[in-house]
Amino acid sequence: MGLPLEGIKVVDFTQFQQGTVCTEMLADWGADVIKLEPRHIGEPGRGGNAWGPKGVPVYFEAYNRNKRSITIDLKKEKGKEIVYKLIKTSDLFAQNFRPGVAERLGFGYKTLSEINPRIIYLSGSGFGLKGPMWDRPGFDSVGQAMGGLMSINAQPGGTEHMVGTGVGDQTGGFLLSWGALLALIDRERTGKGQEVDVSLIGSIIALQSSTFLAHLLTGHVPEKRRGRITSTVFASSFTAKDGKSFIIQTVGAEKRDKVFELAGLAKDPRFDTREKRHQNEDQMFEAFDAFFATKTRDEWLKILVEADIVCAPVYNYPEVANDPQVLANKYVVEVNHPTEGPARIIGNPIHLSRCEAKTGVAPLLGQHTDEVLKEMGYSADEIAQLKAEEVV
Repeated sequence: MGLPLEGIKVVDFTQFQQGTVCTEMLADWGADVIKLEPRHIGEPGRGGNAWGPKGVPVYFEAYNRNKRSITIDLKKEKGKEIVYKLIKTSDLFAQNFRPGVAERLGFGYKTLSEINPRIIYLSGSGFGLKGPMWDRPGFDSVGQAMGGLMSINAQPGGTEHMVGTGVGDQTGGFLLSWGALLALIDRERTGKGQEVDVSLIGSIIALQSSTFLAHLLTGHVPEKRRGRITSTVFASSFTAKDGKSFIIQTVGAEKRDKVFELAGLAKDPRFDTREKRHQNEDQMFEAFDAFFATKTRDEWLKILVEADIVCAPVYNYPEVANDPQVLANKYVVEVNHPTEGPARIIGNPIHLSRCEAKTGVAPLLGQHTDEVLKEMGYSADEIAQLKAEEVV
């Protein structure tokens, strides 16, 4: 069974994470993603922490599986000519440099769309392509900060802090890949390409959805709170007797009251109305903490599941990686890495009933340079000359 994006060619000029996540998602589903990298050093993501005895860069490996790597000196005219020739037969071009950089290098949307009017141009940015900050560089932390996520990711009285992984980069990459698919569908109808723009700030705002919409509609500003306590939601994590944590979330009064009854707090006059629960929140959590410290995590989860309360263990990474639910759904899969041998990697989280995403590894630097150039029509002598001139 073929994959949905087979036959789609992507010229990938992305680096680090936001853009590379996007093109990796396309590669997983069959697109031929040709990654452009500088000679000798590769894209900056290759400088991440090494993994395994052969020193594979784990950061690069995480975001570049199933791609083909070619190395080109893009400051040389012959190097640019190779890319322009690629663009003529490609469907998408992706970049997430600081706005303006791709244009200065000769790879802006206007230039590439003149070469191929059907090209879909994917731009990942920090702040969006309009407004007073459009040309600033941005990393994940900027999106989390300016998008408001950090302001609600804090305990009462504590300092705001980032989510401990690149959630802005990841979300931005996912949304950019979705934008690519929308543009491909539109091109089928109109025959025309276009530019797709996704920013870190916009991605973080979209990620917060109803929480931020509540502010827009009512003016409410979320407070720093230990859990998520609203008129309809009761959610928080608790630590059990064995030091392991779990989380509970209820929606609606019936299930919330069931949790309070379980803890013997349903008739406590300090917590019998929403207003009192809000006013006495610290005391309420102290009471719950003391109660849930009386049994192990597994014991509490069994009790809560039997009571039909939504709950789950708070896992650390080793627990996630070995959980039967995770493995059954192929969220973690095993591959035979060409230099490291058997290795476990993250599987694609999307499942289709008639086909599966590819599992694979990231390319070695320049691994496919000769292969791609031959496909483009370059002869062996021409490739040798390009190498002699240090173009590729």
